[in-house]
Amino acid sequence: MSTFAELMQQNPNIREQYDTWRTQRAEKSQDPTDWDECRAFVTYIGAPDPGNRPPDDFVGEDWKAHTPSGWRATATEPHRRLLTLASP
Repeated sequence: MSTFAELMQQNPNIREQYDTWRTQRAEKSQDPTDWDECRAFVTYIGAPDPGNRPPDDFVGEDWKAHTPSGWRATATEPHRRLLTLASP
């Protein structure tokens, strides 16, 4: 298990990258708790691979408090949609 603080040793921007990705996913009514998609986004933009398991603090209490229930982690969404998140 890891935390964002530990992941920041390899990628100091991981928390900001995650927050940006999470917000964009939610705005598009896409699952903002899908670690596989987050990981794909982070590596697509050239950052180090954060690993195949989400950090223990992946979905923080602040996000849970402001997000409607019902989000489910899925890995069925095509990566081509993810790539549009990284485009300006």
